[in-house]
This record gives sequence, structure tokens and C-alpha cells, in this order.
Amino acid sequence: MRIHSRIAAVGTALAIAGGGMIGAAPASASSTTADLSCDAWRYQRGASGRHGASITCHGSSFTGFVVCHKPDGFMYGKLGNRARSGGTSTAWCDVNAEAIDAGAFPN
Repeated sequence: MRIHSRIAAVGTALAIAGGGMIGAAPASASSTTADLSCDAWRYQRGASGRHGASITCHGSSFTGFVVCHKPDGFMYGKLGNRARSGGTSTAWCDVNAEAIDAGAFPN
């Protein structure tokens, strides 16, 4: 895995949403800022075999994201749904891609 590709994938996802990154640590302890506190992200597997991640946050509305890795080495980011405080946002990778990192940002 190339770190520059990972940074670019997360940066792209955040640039699309126009926000700052919060909670981009994989399956670690909760991430906290002054107004947003998130649980560790959870790996998801859909019925169609797609992979993704979900995250629950408290303190303000937020949008989750997932960093995906394809077998050919291509990495990219996908945004999840916008959720209110206490809710869960889930983001899904394309078919044949693996979720390698996830997090959330306030909005």
C-alpha cells in the first residue's frame, strides 16, 4: 500500500464534501474534537459481497467516509450518508474493493 495513494484518496473524499477529517484512525479508540466524538469504525459486508464501513458519532451532524483499495492497487474514497448526532453513517466500496480505513467529519 502506498501512503501517498492513501492520503490522496482521503483528501479527495474530503475535498468533495468540503469538510475537515475527523476519526480517520482504523478501528482504534474513539476520536474526539470539541463538538464531535466518534466510536471506532466497523467493517461491513453487504449481501452482494460489497465491503464498507460504518461509524457512529455524537455531538453534531456528520458524514462518514471509507477508503477503498482495489486489487490493481487503485485507492479511492467514498462518502456515506449524512447522519445526526447519535446516528450511524455507512459508506460502501465498489464491487471487488476492500475497505482499508474509515472515519467521519462534522457538517
